Amino acid sequence: MNFMHWIQSYGYPGLYVMLALEYVIFVVPGETTLTTVGILWKNGAGHFSFLPLLLASGLGTFTGSILAYAIGRWLGRPVLVKYGKYVFLTEDRLKRSEAMFRRHTILTLVVSRYIAVVRDIVPYIAGINRVKLRVFLPIIFVASFVWTGSFILAGSLIEQALVFVVAHWRIALVPAVILAVACYFGYRALHKRLEQQLDVSVPQDTGTDAGHPTNLP
Repeated sequence: MNFMHWIQSYGYPGLYVMLALEYVIFVVPGETTLTTVGILWKNGAGHFSFLPLLLASGLGTFTGSILAYAIGRWLGRPVLVKYGKYVFLTEDRLKRSEAMFRRHTILTLVVSRYIAVVRDIVPYIAGINRVKLRVFLPIIFVASFVWTGSFILAGSLIEQALVFVVAHWRIALVPAVILAVACYFGYRALHKRLEQQLDVSVPQDTGTDAGHPTNLP
């Protein structure tokens, strides 16, 4: 499926649907999509505006998170383990996310937005553990808009940098390449640091309690 063709063909509703489906099929490249629409917004190729982009993407992510929460709450862990493999939700990924979630519930709801794959699984874990909606909904709502907005703005900055480099390539090309490489490895380092801070690694005794709800807010 050509995701950018989908967005350019169906506009804001297409972006909304695609980001909502990220939490159901796990094959939508969320960060890449948001960065690209940020570029299209800045260069005018997609005829987008920032506020509608933010609303469509933020609400799409929020809707997908609610769907995942509902599936986790109503179907439970055994069903997800049995059928999740068809949408890349393996038991190992589930255990790793559960370990993180039990240790830092609210922090995980926020920070997991920036950790690929974990972002998609955490709402299921929240549903399985029956986190109260008065806790889950406001945190996920705000985090969804912060996450989507940050990557859309990142895309606009990338577009501005590209325009500058093309116009001044003799003096800007080498510094731009160095900066791009530094940003790439910096983001990967931040990604790894977030995982370490949230203690993603599964404890040795996880198998004894991974399927049981914990006492959460």
